[in-house]
Amino acid sequence: MAAVRVVRRLREAGDWQREMDGILETLCRAMDCQRGILFRLRELPGQGFAQSVAAYWIDPLFGGELASPTVIMQSIVNSDPLLERLAEDERQGKIFAGHTRDLEGFLRTDFEKQNIKSFLSVSVFAHGHLWGTLAVNDCVSERAWTDEEEATLHMIALAIG
Repeated sequence: MAAVRVVRRLREAGDWQREMDGILETLCRAMDCQRGILFRLRELPGQGFAQSVAAYWIDPLFGGELASPTVIMQSIVNSDPLLERLAEDERQGKIFAGHTRDLEGFLRTDFEKQNIKSFLSVSVFAHGHLWGTLAVNDCVSERAWTDEEEATLHMIALAIG
């Protein structure tokens, strides 16, 4: 039911971007996650694409324990095989889900720094183009994401786009 509440909130919001922190909180609490992030892809002149943070929510119970999401520049993507593959997977709308211990390179280091144990991310498309990604993180324990959780994130990503 989290998807229904969030989609309704997005639909009723005059400016959904102003509502996004609260929307991420609703989503994360319903999914028992400690972090939710809406990433935005932007083209930077002469530098390629950069992934910036459009909105995020961190469970206040974790306070300063969880680092803010990282901005990833195209130069980092180009130097890391996993990030290069993920960039292509995002363009194809593939889900990125798993456990930090199974990663390598930049993402493993970054996710460990942020205490991420499990992650789930889906692409957000607007007008047929990749706009960004919507992600949730479990920073307490590793978990297998359910089909319902994946579908919830997909529905919300569609509503954002």
